[in-house]
Amino acid sequence: MTTGTDLAGALHWVTAARQRWAQVLDALSDDAMTLGELWIEADRDPLVAQLKLLPALEARPGAKKVLTRRALDSLELSHSVTLGRLDGAERRRLEAVCADAAKPDPDAVAAGDLADPAIVVISGPGGAGKGTVVQRLLAEDDRLWLSRSWTTRARRRGESADAYRWATPEEFAAHAAAGGFLEWVKFLDYCQGSPLPTPPEGHDVIFEVDVAGARSVRERWADARCVFIDTPSRLEQEARLRRRGDDPERVAQRLLKADEEVAAALQLGCDVVINDDLDATVAELQRLIATTRSNKARRLGYH
Repeated sequence: MTTGTDLAGALHWVTAARQRWAQVLDALSDDAMTLGELWIEADRDPLVAQLKLLPALEARPGAKKVLTRRALDSLELSHSVTLGRLDGAERRRLEAVCADAAKPDPDAVAAGDLADPAIVVISGPGGAGKGTVVQRLLAEDDRLWLSRSWTTRARRRGESADAYRWATPEEFAAHAAAGGFLEWVKFLDYCQGSPLPTPPEGHDVIFEVDVAGARSVRERWADARCVFIDTPSRLEQEARLRRRGDDPERVAQRLLKADEEVAAALQLGCDVVINDDLDATVAELQRLIATTRSNKARRLGYH
């Protein structure tokens, strides 16, 4: 049974905690306390140890709530974790993420900065051959520039070093916190995202993303050409996934997701290309890219 003395003690603790938390948050907001100093206070003061991590990070100058929460998600840290429950490794990862997020982002550009390039978005289910098609397009057209996706997963057997920007979870989280991604998603065991593109002058942009990423590109650049590459059948998709070394669980997940992706692509208005012959698929993509360039030039008054 709770006594009056117990209740008074609890109320006193709550009052003292709120006052101490306000002091800490004010210090963070005024840039008068670093994260390193915050950890020291949390180890020294039991009241500070009970302060939740999320409001502490959001109190920092220039911190953005959505990006801060996404950074915590990418580091697999709960929004409700308290400072005292963070171990040394988690604190170091947070410091690295926040330090990188504070740096100017060389890859980020404002919406609408891509005024001249034609934009082509290639998506499709796992095993459709998107990467192979994109590499052929790049090899045969020196005006195309790939907005290379970031990923935290390990390289698959046979994947080239430049297939993705291979990032650590900390690097990825920092880039996300800095607003450097057009969109990003967290899968079961890794994160993947599309950076805001900065193509060289005179180049057109290719994105290789999932359907959700294609939707994000279309929302930002309404005239982007979206192409969905699919396999001739789910049996063929399964065979391709197994040949490239995906484990059985991942194969099953990708097969289940494939029909949902097709429906989403049709809803988005994607051109659908069945990749049953690589040369024919590349030729069809080249035709679509030529049409996209011609339409873009006409709108800009070049024709």
